[in-house]
Amino acid sequence: MRAKSVRFGYGVGTPVLDGVDLDVGVGEIVALVGPMGSGKSTLLRVLIGDLTPDTGVVALLARHSSGGRAMLGYAGPAGPHFEALSGWENALFFARAGGMRRREAEGSVAELMETLGLKDQSHRPVAEYTGEARHRLLLVEALAHRPALTVLDGPFVGMDQRTREALIHVLRLRSAQRGTVIVASDDLVLIPELADRLLFMDRGRIVARGRVAELLASVGSATRLEIRLERRPQQLDVRFRPGITVVSEGDPYVVEVSRGRSAVGEVIAALSAAGATVKSVTVREADLAEVFRRASGAELE
Repeated sequence: MRAKSVRFGYGVGTPVLDGVDLDVGVGEIVALVGPMGSGKSTLLRVLIGDLTPDTGVVALLARHSSGGRAMLGYAGPAGPHFEALSGWENALFFARAGGMRRREAEGSVAELMETLGLKDQSHRPVAEYTGEARHRLLLVEALAHRPALTVLDGPFVGMDQRTREALIHVLRLRSAQRGTVIVASDDLVLIPELADRLLFMDRGRIVARGRVAELLASVGSATRLEIRLERRPQQLDVRFRPGITVVSEGDPYVVEVSRGRSAVGEVIAALSAAGATVKSVTVREADLAEVFRRASGAELE
């Protein structure tokens, strides 16, 4: 799947997507990561053909295979269900609509319902389902027909750890079977376990992309300290020991340290000895949140 120079806006004003380029290979798992309003969900809807970009090109996957099997599985934050029917009946309907034979569909639905913790509720009407159970049912419906392209928006929201790990296993298995997966999520604990590549989005643009190891290497291994000074002398001459490097003498005063948080006291002492008064210290570890922070200048919340 490819997207080139995609722009999209809801009416007049600032575009929600502003020149997005994307290339996802067969069997690859790609995660879109960014704060609310960054354009992740809109980009997913453009990629599946639900929205038409104002400008740019999207190479969409064929909707159906030559044998009639639906090639796309999508689960967004919410979706329609037949409320009076059971979860099993809903999932079976969508699997059959996706081109599966009945026996194959029944086996796939049963397996996914057990994996995602819906087995005990499978024969209850969807009208009785909690919001969390409805979300899991959407995932079953998106995955049951084993699509070539699976697109999931916020799949881990509200899940317990066991179910999250089970979903990761399912998606990694689909990838191993040459299924392509695109996920939008803000979970920086789980996403590195799942995705082959991460694309960080901010204000409608992709601001950083790469494999986890590549992204972490881009910020180095040092811990960054951002120091707000309440008082500073006109000439601030600070003597630091090796392992502490000054990045910026502005506001905040920024240093990188090789010894992590244990060096905070030493840094404060050196600044105090130089005549400065420290107001606050913010510790930035060399992690994926720091990758986004440096690429966008904003916090990933």
